[in-house]
Amino acid sequence: MFNPRSHTRSPLTVRLALVAMVAGSPLAAQQTDVTVFIDGVVNAINILTASLPTNNTPQPFIFGGNDIFAYGLSAKNWPPPLQINYVDGLKAAGVQKLEFNPAVTTINDPTTLANLDPMVQHARQLGLLLAINPEFNVGEFPVTTFSDFTTMAMQTYPAIAARYHPDNFVIVHEPTTQTSRMGITATPAEWVAFIEAVEPLIKAASPSTRVGAGDCSHCNEESFFAAFVVIPTCTASNLTTGCLDFMTMDLYSDSAADFSEDSGWAVTAHANNKPVYMEETFAPHDLGPIPPGGVQSNPQGAEAYSLVGTCDTVFETLDQDWLLGIAQFDMAYGMTGMTPFTTQTFMLYVSAPVPLDESSNPTYLKELAVTIAPMTGGAQLTTTGAAYAAEVAQYGIKTATSISNASYATLPTVFNPTCGTATNPCNPNSSVAPDMIVSAFGADLANQTITQSAWPTTLGGTSATLVDVTNTSYPVPIYSVTPTQVNYLVPSNAAAGPANLTITSGDGAVTTGVVLVTPVAPGLYTYFANGQGAASAIAVCAGTCSGWPNQMSNGQFWQYTFTTGCTSGACTAPISWGPNDTVVIELYGTGVRHVAALSNVTATVGLGTGSSATSTSVPVQYAGAQGTDTGLDQINIMLPQSLNGAGQVTLSVAAQYTDSVTGTMYTTASNTVNLDLQ
Repeated sequence: MFNPRSHTRSPLTVRLALVAMVAGSPLAAQQTDVTVFIDGVVNAINILTASLPTNNTPQPFIFGGNDIFAYGLSAKNWPPPLQINYVDGLKAAGVQKLEFNPAVTTINDPTTLANLDPMVQHARQLGLLLAINPEFNVGEFPVTTFSDFTTMAMQTYPAIAARYHPDNFVIVHEPTTQTSRMGITATPAEWVAFIEAVEPLIKAASPSTRVGAGDCSHCNEESFFAAFVVIPTCTASNLTTGCLDFMTMDLYSDSAADFSEDSGWAVTAHANNKPVYMEETFAPHDLGPIPPGGVQSNPQGAEAYSLVGTCDTVFETLDQDWLLGIAQFDMAYGMTGMTPFTTQTFMLYVSAPVPLDESSNPTYLKELAVTIAPMTGGAQLTTTGAAYAAEVAQYGIKTATSISNASYATLPTVFNPTCGTATNPCNPNSSVAPDMIVSAFGADLANQTITQSAWPTTLGGTSATLVDVTNTSYPVPIYSVTPTQVNYLVPSNAAAGPANLTITSGDGAVTTGVVLVTPVAPGLYTYFANGQGAASAIAVCAGTCSGWPNQMSNGQFWQYTFTTGCTSGACTAPISWGPNDTVVIELYGTGVRHVAALSNVTATVGLGTGSSATSTSVPVQYAGAQGTDTGLDQINIMLPQSLNGAGQVTLSVAAQYTDSVTGTMYTTASNTVNLDLQ
């Protein structure tokens, strides 16, 4: 059973009306009460935004999104294709940081890891930040004392940090929710002692990860926040003694008192030199009578008492109002971001009876899974998902998207099935390799245009820094800059794993991005320098080589694989050879030189189109650096006689590498280029 909790609280007057509904009021009356409830929440949002301070300078703001299919114990039920499609949906909705809440023991479950590993890999390829917020699930493992929990978490939290290297790791959030699920209690001092004990282990496992803690503003956790916020802020000198990098808070209430508490918590966090963000939020929804113990006492959370489910179409406009209002509230009080929890609504609303419209209902989730599965025409965002994307475009942090300077590799998605074409180059694949030439795209990356250089670390006032998973900071060599593009070289010693790129323009504008550093990430240059069309390569022939135009001193011949001066069409130069000739294609690219062995590189030639298309493997003779040119690599392939006269064909290469943490073997393919084999 999939049971994420969703804290909500309605005003007292509405709650009393809902008690009468349960007693047997007709459907029309229920609908009226829901309308009254929605109007009340919208009014609360309007009052909030009208009262926001206007003298605060807006800070860079990160829009997150919770991955509901990666939640807790239920993550083992949702296979990788669904996990990946959901991430694609979040990306389409503008999400800049993916958050998910694994179970405490997730790292010990191979089935769950087999589902989560590809999802995290995909998120990093898309350039998303990552935050992990572990949670105890009811019945997850026996807990009779707080030490039972901490003993387990001290083992699993560092392990999950080492596996996924999140940007943020929230050690504690909603502590009373956690202990209520365990059936125990724990004091703020006990939680502080746990934070101080596990933080050094997390930092040792993933040095670039920032750690935080926080609370739920309507869960009576004020004493916990007060205890957490005074834990020393992490510095280079206190990483082994217990520290925190940031604070978080959760908000699902439209109460003015809770708004006031959250703004006060933000002020307190800043006073203690800690950034703070809203780790979970979503609009409150219509509830029945709440038990004395609060919604946390029920494993299903607030949905156990909902008269209208959180994913019902009746709330579509309200959800948009809430997300915009809370973003404005957070920014006004200097918070660094927010993460909507019920992101299912970005992809599917339904009009169905309770509980079929609840976000955790298995029937609803199965319908959501079908909605985001591959289909003709692709999947669509709801108006809430589209509104969130527009919100991100207006207020989100400035991001730079990195992509191979050779291949311009993209990742098609069910939310944009034609992605990756010349007219729709969406979803760039931000996988890079050491010593690879990369193009970063964004806005205000430079305040002048310099088209080429000798790879300095500052060019025209623009500079870049890469921080890898070991928390090592590298100045980045730059080849060229324009206001919208910076071509740079991935530092040679950058460690495998997610890395953060910061570009500072000559006018002081700062833009950030995430890249996934992998040992190899092959890309092939093309004649039009866009990753498509005729290969920008040289064909070399040994033998008689009748008709070949250029003879070398060793007696061999060569020619370009493209037609010089060509402005349109295939632009491939015909390559012909005799039965006793040997032809090698020297491809030029980037991201290949650190392959572990030549046997890890393969090349494939494609023939024909449609149902008659076939492919054949061709031998790779060399894959490595091309002389002394910075970042430029070369791959030599031999053309077998069986391809003589094949005509227009496609060619791609692939390289394998093994993830050092998970042991997973990954294959990264280059872009496809064209040859004409006459």
